Amino acid sequence: MSILELGVRSIFVELASFIDYIPMTIKRLSQPRFDALCYSRQPSARFMTCEVEWWSDVEERVIGAVVLDRTDNDWGWIILGRDEKSLFRGIDLEVSLETQVEARHRLGARLKNYAVSGEVEFPQHDTDKEKNKILEPKVPEHKLHRNFKILMGGEQHSPARAIIREIAYAFVDVDGNYTKDFQTTGFDARLWELFLFVFLYEQSFHILREFNRPDFCAIKFGYPIAIEAVTVNPTVGEAQSVPKNRAEIDSRVRDYMPLRFASALIAKLRKKYWELPHVKDVPFVIAIHDFHAGNSMTWSAPALDDYLYGVRASWTKDEQGKLHIIEHPINEHVWNGKRRQSGFFKLPDAEHVSAILFSNSATLSKFNRMAKLAGFGSKNVRMIRMGFRQNFDPNATEGTPFEEEVVPPMYTEDWSEGVRIFHNPWALKPIPDDLFEGCSQHFFENGRRRAKIPNDFVHSSETLVFAPKQ
Repeated sequence: MSILELGVRSIFVELASFIDYIPMTIKRLSQPRFDALCYSRQPSARFMTCEVEWWSDVEERVIGAVVLDRTDNDWGWIILGRDEKSLFRGIDLEVSLETQVEARHRLGARLKNYAVSGEVEFPQHDTDKEKNKILEPKVPEHKLHRNFKILMGGEQHSPARAIIREIAYAFVDVDGNYTKDFQTTGFDARLWELFLFVFLYEQSFHILREFNRPDFCAIKFGYPIAIEAVTVNPTVGEAQSVPKNRAEIDSRVRDYMPLRFASALIAKLRKKYWELPHVKDVPFVIAIHDFHAGNSMTWSAPALDDYLYGVRASWTKDEQGKLHIIEHPINEHVWNGKRRQSGFFKLPDAEHVSAILFSNSATLSKFNRMAKLAGFGSKNVRMIRMGFRQNFDPNATEGTPFEEEVVPPMYTEDWSEGVRIFHNPWALKPIPDDLFEGCSQHFFENGRRRAKIPNDFVHSSETLVFAPKQ
């Protein structure tokens, strides 16, 4: 047996003996599980240390990680416990250990001590100690939003309920209306804000809590940004029929949806957030999501692209099957007598908008899938996701279909998947191309659109959820 093989065997033997030593006291966690429990970490921590193992007591009252110090190349560990608001925060640590095995053993010993102590709360002595319990109904049942009732009912949404409850502990309600809105008329808009919160966290932004306008003021390694969230909502009194075929979808994408996106974006443009003292020298982004009708987010995205840049593409294929795309300028969008000038980025004052952030997946299905990957909810729940990914064949006109069961570790997903960044070519404060990592980046240059699409980019999807009958 070689020296390398002996070394590997030794590590496994030590790990096995470590686990046998305290079999019923601690357990190993997956990284997605630890991440979903730990929204308190500062972005800089991920670059100062590298987490390599994740552990907890059996009941997950305390959680911990073995870490490698990137600067000194030595080992350490950290333990987190729930504070008065139920947020996991650091309560114990050790550094400057020589080996990963030593760090693991010492972490395990400390986790065991906390586990047998019976402690469940580790006060941090903050001024604000109120838990953000957004799932506890605050209004009469008849006033609850339909989607809030769906979230709260049945085993099939138990994963989403659990992860939303966990995220809410870290989410700060700066205007005091979040919970009521989330449960009533503003469910979709508030779910979009909650998605943006975890998206920004995953993107290593530090979110500032001092301001209530716009929705998010954040900094990523010294680069500040301001983001205002908006949603396209159902129109009161307007029947929302579902498109029956491709022709009806194309018709709505051509003119109806540009009008809907325009109304939402222009309303935010008129607010002139860039004039606020804390925003005037900061890139400003509007984040938009379509919730105007059931499943509309699965087909409405192309309309936003066309409207923002004021162009529409047509394509042909030559005899060799090569794809040729031509961009046509659009002057206006007209639907049932309503008119809007096309080209949002060309409107007066739009130069103050650095980019438009868009997602069509900030839905209960997204939270359900991410929760499933992190081990939340009933083990009986099964999910099948199907949709279309980016087709990188230069002559393709359709996405690549896929169908996968949401079963870790074979299935993977992150919060950034499917997010699109549309850069304003006339922005006074453009943002770097790589500010939002893992997202598709869209540009307009020399009269044509250009995009950088990450691998496995999902354009649209639906998720089937199966659970035992109640």
